[in-house]
Amino acid sequence: MRKALALFVLTLTSVWSAPPLLADCPGASACVLSKCPQGARQVKPGQSIQKAIDASPCGPSAVCVAPGTYKGLINFHGKPVNLVSSGGPGVTFLDGGGAGPVVTFTTAEGKDSILDGFTVRNGMAGYGAGILINMASPTIRNSILTQNRATGTFGRGGGVGVLGAQAFPAILCTQFLGNMADYDGGGLISGYSANPYLRSDYFEGNKAQYGAGIGVYNSGRLDLGWTELIANQASGDGGGIHSGVVYGNVLVRQVWFKNNTAGGNGGGMWVPAGVADVINCTFDGNQASNGGGVAAGFGGMVNVASTLFVRNKTAALINASGSNTSVVNHYNGFYN
Repeated sequence: MRKALALFVLTLTSVWSAPPLLADCPGASACVLSKCPQGARQVKPGQSIQKAIDASPCGPSAVCVAPGTYKGLINFHGKPVNLVSSGGPGVTFLDGGGAGPVVTFTTAEGKDSILDGFTVRNGMAGYGAGILINMASPTIRNSILTQNRATGTFGRGGGVGVLGAQAFPAILCTQFLGNMADYDGGGLISGYSANPYLRSDYFEGNKAQYGAGIGVYNSGRLDLGWTELIANQASGDGGGIHSGVVYGNVLVRQVWFKNNTAGGNGGGMWVPAGVADVINCTFDGNQASNGGGVAAGFGGMVNVASTLFVRNKTAALINASGSNTSVVNHYNGFYN
């Protein structure tokens, strides 16, 4: 039997929001595919990307990768390298071959450590199967994460795993397609005071027990904007987002949640703990056993402003049993 939901406070102001438009995003210009910088070190199929990174100087530099499939794992080793593909993610593949993480940032990399224009696929690891970011703040842009899997009882972050108080990565114009986590965060996971910044991203067809699209846990944070979460599937809670933070905050702006499903709570978004601010979002056609659009409990608080709920299956608010349950401005007609 499910535990009773303990506390759910929702503040609702205004009820209409257009679906997010990337053209309105302050960072939309980042969605233009990059060109190889002049003087960049060149890598062609059959050559080693890792050797090119290791041979780069300690200062900012660039490595230009030609179209092709590159098997094996890559570690930036703290280098401020702009690793950019010349042809884009549709023709340039970093393939983990069932090992992982495929790409690793764990040596205090900063914003000048850049992964730009790759498909990262077939990674397998317990945390961050596609890309692992631990105590680092790299830039990921114009890329695709697909067919990566976080395995094990607590497998987290099929596509990307972010953790650590000094982790402030920027993930821009990147697609998360068909990744899986055995536990939490099929597309992306944020934990242990990490604070990823995501703009103009796209999550579709990711799967997990919790947080099929995105999972946030412990003291993790999330700043998510101008993004779409489409048809992600959680067997438990949080089809689009599972925000189970204890001390952190989650900010969601201009995000379109569509056709996400959860076997338990929160087809679009589940907030069992912590505070989540939801601003100018659309929840359309999401489905769950409880709370098709948004659900919260166990001390979760959701502040909703200028947001539309339409065609969600099962009421999107859970007025839970248990002590100290409080619901503010519950407009049931807008949660369907």
